[in-house]
Amino acid sequence: MIYTHLDKAREDMQWLTGNCSLPHFASSRLSSYEVVTLEKRLVTVDDKSILSFFETLFETFNLKKPFWTKTLSHEALPILALIPGEGMRVIIEHEADGSWKSDGVNGIRRERNFPAKTLFTSIKSQRSSPEKISATQMFMEVARAQKPILIHAAIASLSINILALGTSFYSMQVYDRVIPTQGISTLIALSIGVFIAILLEMILKLSRATILDHASKNMDVAYSHDIFNRFLKIRSDALPKSIGTLSGQLQSYSTVRSFISSAALYVIIDFPFSMIFLAVIVMVSGWSMGLIALVFLVVSIITGTLFRKKIENLSKTSSMASHKKLGLLVETVENAENIKATGAGWSILSRWNALTEDAIHDDIAIRHYSELSNYMAAFLQQISYMALVGTGAYLVSTTDTLTMGGLIAVTILSGRVLSPIAMLPNLLVQWGRTKIAVKDLDNVYALKSDNEGIERPLSPVNMNPSFVCQNIQFAYGKDMATVKVANLSIKEGERVAILGVIGSGKSTLLKILSGLYMPQEGSILINGIDIQHISRNRLNETIGYLPQNIKLLSGTLRDNLLLGLVGINDDKIIEAAGKTGLIHLINSLPQGLDTPVPEGGESVSGGQKQMIAITRMILASPNVWLLDEPTANMDEGTERNILAALHQQITADKTLILVTHKPALLGLVNRIIVMTPQGIVMDGPRDAVLQQLKPTAQGKQ
Repeated sequence: MIYTHLDKAREDMQWLTGNCSLPHFASSRLSSYEVVTLEKRLVTVDDKSILSFFETLFETFNLKKPFWTKTLSHEALPILALIPGEGMRVIIEHEADGSWKSDGVNGIRRERNFPAKTLFTSIKSQRSSPEKISATQMFMEVARAQKPILIHAAIASLSINILALGTSFYSMQVYDRVIPTQGISTLIALSIGVFIAILLEMILKLSRATILDHASKNMDVAYSHDIFNRFLKIRSDALPKSIGTLSGQLQSYSTVRSFISSAALYVIIDFPFSMIFLAVIVMVSGWSMGLIALVFLVVSIITGTLFRKKIENLSKTSSMASHKKLGLLVETVENAENIKATGAGWSILSRWNALTEDAIHDDIAIRHYSELSNYMAAFLQQISYMALVGTGAYLVSTTDTLTMGGLIAVTILSGRVLSPIAMLPNLLVQWGRTKIAVKDLDNVYALKSDNEGIERPLSPVNMNPSFVCQNIQFAYGKDMATVKVANLSIKEGERVAILGVIGSGKSTLLKILSGLYMPQEGSILINGIDIQHISRNRLNETIGYLPQNIKLLSGTLRDNLLLGLVGINDDKIIEAAGKTGLIHLINSLPQGLDTPVPEGGESVSGGQKQMIAITRMILASPNVWLLDEPTANMDEGTERNILAALHQQITADKTLILVTHKPALLGLVNRIIVMTPQGIVMDGPRDAVLQQLKPTAQGKQ
C-alpha cells in the first residue's frame, strides 16, 4: 500500500497544494474551500482510491491526466512519485552523480533508487490556448469526450438496421419459396430465425436507449458545470443587466445536447443506411425500381429542407421573445410590491400579453412549417409506395426480373429508405433552436471574466492590505465617467471614510477596490501588485466587501452565515453573533440557525440582512474591510452594537474603507476622503476634513 494512515495522505495533499514550490502547483494556489473539498475525497487509503484522488487533484490544477508507470525517466521531469509505505514525493532533478533530487513534506532529499513498487507520473500542464474558449468549442469538446459511448450507440444502430433487413428477406422467401413449394418446415425455420432477429432488434434498441441516456447524462453534467462555472467567473461589471434574458440563455444548453445526440446518429447511421437500403432494392429488383426510390428520396430531401431558413428565423425571434418573457417575469416577481403599490399591474400585463402573443405566433408558425414538411414527406412516401407497387406489379406480370416475394421485400425496404427523411423537419426545428442557443451562449462566454487575459493569476501568501490607485476612470456606459481618481494611496492599517453626494462614485469605487469591477483606464495596486493579476480566490480571502443592498441566498440562516467559509464551527458562529446582536434573532427563531431562508431572503428585514452580512464578515475576518453603508437600515441601538463589534474586530493591522452618510460611523475612521463626480476634492485626517466641511454645511442651511 502507498499509505498506511489517512493522516499522512492528507498531510501530503496539504503540502502539495499549499507549500510545494513547483510552478505547476505554486502559480495557482487553491482557495480554502477548494482545499477542503479535495480533502473530503480522501476517505480511504486503498491504492485505487489514492490514484483516483491524485487524478482529481491534477484536474483541479489543470494538469494532464496522470499516467502511472514503474519506470523513472529524467526526460519526464518533474515527476510525482508514490512510494509504498511512505507516500508522495516530487522528483525535480536528476543529479550528475546519478541520484534523484526530490521534495516533500520532510524537505529536500537525494536518493539513487526508489522501492520496486513505486509509481511515477510526469507533471505536465495542459496546453492552453491564448484565445478565450467559446461555447461552441466547449460543446464540441464535451461531445468528443462522449465519442466512445456514441460509437457503441452507432454500432447498436448499425446492428438494428442490419437485422431490419431480415423482415424484408423473410417476406421475399415466404412468397417465393415457401408458398409455391408448400415448404412448411422451411416456413418454421424462417419464422424462428426472424423471431430471433426481431427479439435481438428490440434488445439492441433498449441497449441503444440506455447508452444514449448515459451519454446524455454525462453531457448534461459537463455542460451545466462548464456553463455555470463560466457564469460565476464573469466579472461583475461585465454582467448583462437583464437577469431574465441571461437566465434563459444559460438554460438553453439542454437544446444543444439533445440536438448533438440526435444529429450524430442521424448523420452517422440513419441517413447512410437509406443509401444501403436503396442499394439492396437495386440488388433485389434491378435499376428500374431503384431509380424510382432514388427519385423520391431526392425529392423528399428537397422538400424536407424547403422551409429551413424560415424555421431558423422564426426560432430566433421565438427565443428572443421567450427570453424577454422570462426577464419580465423575474422583474415582476422581484418588484411585486412596488407594482401593486403604484397600480402598474395593467401596464406589466399588457407587456406580458404582447410578448406571449409574439412567442405563440412564432411557435405556431414553426409548428406549421414543420407539420407541412412532415405531411409532404408522408405524401411522397405514399406516392413512392404506390409507384413501386405499380411498377413492381407490371414487372412481375410481364418479365422474370422481379418475383412476387421480391416486390414485397422492395415495398418494405422503400419505407426504410424514406423514413430518415421524415425525421428531417423535426431535426431542422431542433437545429434552428440549437443555433440560437449556441449563439446566445457564445455571447455569454465572450463576456470578460475575473483575471481577464491572465493565464495563471497570482496567489501570494502574504498580502499586506494597502491600495494604490493610479489615474483610474470607470463608467457604466458611454456616458460621463462615474469614477475619476487621479491618485489615491491607502496604507495598511488605515481607516478611511469616503463621503460625497449621490452619484459621486463612492459605491463604485468600493467595487473597484474589491476587484469586482475593472477600471477602463488606470490601475489598482494591492500590496504593489495589479489587482487584476491576483486570483479571485485570493482576493476573496483577503478582502471582505459588504454591499449596500444585501441579498440572502435560499437555504438556511446557517448556510448564509457560512457562505464561502470553511472550518467554522458553532462556537465561532455563536461568538460572532453575540458581538453583532444577531444572537437575539437566532434565539427568537424556533429553528434557530436552521431556519429556512427563501430566495432573496425577504423573510427578514433590511437591518437584519445587514446584521447577518456583518456577522459573516466577522467570521471571515478579512484583512481589508470594504463597507458600503453598513448600518443604513438599522435602528440606533443595533447600530451601537455593530459599531462596538467593528471597533473590536478591525484591529490595527487591518484596513477599513467605509462609505457612509451617518456621522456616528465616522468614529471608526481616522481619515476622510470626499468625492465628487469630477474626482477627489478633499483627503486628510478626519477632524481636519470635518472642520473644512462645516462651513459648507452651514452655508447650505
